[in-house]
Amino acid sequence: MSGGTLADIANALADDFGCRETIVEDVDDDIVGAIRGAVALRAVADDVLARLTAQAERVGVAKRIGMSLRELLCVNGVAPAVASRLIRLGRAAQVLSRLARHGRDGSLSAEHLDAVARGVEHVAHRTGEPVDSPAIDQLEGSLIGRAVAGMAPAEIVEHARAVAIERTAQQDDPGNDEAPDRLPSAEDSTMNELGWNQTGDGRLRGMFDLDALTGERLITALDTASRPRPEPDGSDDLRPIGRRRADAFAQLLECGVRGLAPDALSAPPRTEVIVTVPLGAEGAGGDAARLQWMGPITDRTARLAACDAGVTSVGLDINGVPLDMSVTKRLFTGAVRKAVHVRDQCCVKCGGPASWTDVHHIKRHADGGATTLDNGCLLCRTCHTAVHHAGWDIVMGSDRHPWLIPPANVDPRRRALPAYNRRTMRLDDSVAA
Repeated sequence: MSGGTLADIANALADDFGCRETIVEDVDDDIVGAIRGAVALRAVADDVLARLTAQAERVGVAKRIGMSLRELLCVNGVAPAVASRLIRLGRAAQVLSRLARHGRDGSLSAEHLDAVARGVEHVAHRTGEPVDSPAIDQLEGSLIGRAVAGMAPAEIVEHARAVAIERTAQQDDPGNDEAPDRLPSAEDSTMNELGWNQTGDGRLRGMFDLDALTGERLITALDTASRPRPEPDGSDDLRPIGRRRADAFAQLLECGVRGLAPDALSAPPRTEVIVTVPLGAEGAGGDAARLQWMGPITDRTARLAACDAGVTSVGLDINGVPLDMSVTKRLFTGAVRKAVHVRDQCCVKCGGPASWTDVHHIKRHADGGATTLDNGCLLCRTCHTAVHHAGWDIVMGSDRHPWLIPPANVDPRRRALPAYNRRTMRLDDSVAA
């Protein structure tokens, strides 16, 4: 196929669909089918671009015209970030056969394939394994399987980081586990940078590059203060997320300056960072210590964070549910809230971050509902309103996880849905008790 033929195909598609008011008829099945077809078409087009990029690099097209390969793609209408991804995919497809096969048949998006390629590259670099080794081949299959199952690209890369941490720990000499060359760049605080400059209109623009633990402290400090606040009339917060984070950062600066003042009456600033450390865990890839926002970390960083930490032990049953800790208070506080946080991880209805949520009584406290693990779940304020006013019900299943029952206008059969953090990669039938 010549380049002119590809241009002809693109022009034919533009002529066919560009003049239509609507792509297909206003029929649900037709719209969904068209979306699937367009997604598959995009995946194939991205693969063709990645392979053309690899071909251009192989024959030296960019060098002959005095450009870098990235500049060549950008000149021809590709965004810089997409150009970098196409270069990575083109190179990865030459050494990762499964990734190349899924790219050619259009079964996975370029974003998912790029996440697999970056994950494999990270593990190979950290462990020193050659790309053609059985271990890397097994990892490639595992990451592609997660992509096919619907895992987000960021989660695929995070899983690869956890695999790299575990395999590096297995390779380390037990007597030399503090070797500095084993510290990943994500946790190397000596690489931290922060800079700023004043723009022409008098504003301050900055950038930072932080290690995982410092980044976790920053996100944790800003997250709660950047949650949406209702307007005085009760309407939704109109501020975009960037504005809310900037407002939260201003509050953080004010508190920090006051705390550092010589005559301050407050204690030294402290940001609570949650580090989850599995005990006696076995398996591959998912058992590293983890931060709430920044993902898996090495044991060395976890021990560093534990120097001035309070420790809360949470025992789990066979279903992964924290053991109940009975408290006779009306509000969910302390250990019970932490247990609910470990179990639900986010708003059980919409998936909003746990720091934006409150623990909701499944059976209201006024009706005799206890403040215990089996009577609580995480809900953000928006979903809390929907549960009370839109007909949603929440029940506790036999697996001791919360299940949501939608109203009849959403699902006439009112089939139970698992909590948000349990809705992906489920191989079993979703049946609530």
